[in-house]
Amino acid sequence: MPGLSLLQAALFLLLFLGGLHQMSRALARTAGPAFKRLLSRLTGNPWRGFGTGFLVTALLQSSSLTTVMVVSLINARVMTVAQGCGVIIGANVGTTITGQLLSFNLGRLAWPLLGLAVFLRLIPLPNARRVAAPLLGCGLLLLGLEGMTAALSSLKNSALFGRALQFAAAAPWRGLLTGIMAAVMLQSSSAVIGIVLGLAREGMINLSAGVTMIIGADLGTCSTALLASIGMEPTARRAAWFHFFFNLFSLILALAFYPYLLLAAVKSAVALPRRLANAHFLYNLLGAVVLLPLTPPLARLVERENLRV
Repeated sequence: MPGLSLLQAALFLLLFLGGLHQMSRALARTAGPAFKRLLSRLTGNPWRGFGTGFLVTALLQSSSLTTVMVVSLINARVMTVAQGCGVIIGANVGTTITGQLLSFNLGRLAWPLLGLAVFLRLIPLPNARRVAAPLLGCGLLLLGLEGMTAALSSLKNSALFGRALQFAAAAPWRGLLTGIMAAVMLQSSSAVIGIVLGLAREGMINLSAGVTMIIGADLGTCSTALLASIGMEPTARRAAWFHFFFNLFSLILALAFYPYLLLAAVKSAVALPRRLANAHFLYNLLGAVVLLPLTPPLARLVERENLRV
């Protein structure tokens, strides 16, 4: 029954989101203060900021969390807009690590990770319990991804679901729109990427549609930082808008080189999920390579007094 399968997919999506939230928040609670100090100290120039943003996001598994940290540090005048722009670019590339990990078939590790998390939780040692929290989140994330993939697989013959996928695959702009709307609603590009990779694993989506949906999701997730910046200082809001414009520029750049991006993805791997993860990394890296040298003048532009945000 399509309705039951959709309900199952939605429940496993909630489990996936809960696991992602648990993992990133647990890591932020454990190392958040240290990461904030790292962000404020190791961002003297755009290249160092890029490296710091990449490292922090790869470890926290959330570009939105890193970007919100940057916005709050700029709001507190601990970090300049120029420093924050470099970190944001690094965070965009760092978030592709999530897709790389999800593109491998790691579902079999879900229950062992959950079992290990419970075991560590029962040990009366603070350090063991701190490690248990992110492991629990990772296990729930993988369990949710596997369940969501299985539920979506049962929708292969659903006419309604088929039409939705046909809409996304009919033209690049439709795939982009689908990815943007999904990321805005879920407030997580990682969740959208997880869904796309699940569809790819079941052969329900092609490379072109998957790439455009992932690119759209990266733009849609900018809404998190924009919402977080409401009520903050103008410089903090400008940093959030820089995040949006960087993703928009990367999107335009990816579309300009779209055939070459698909070709590079095809040559990079055999399995479709791996191709999608590699395309995600390549287009974000392309945007970073082009924009990172331009960070100082761009930062001066957004800091101009006559720029209203």
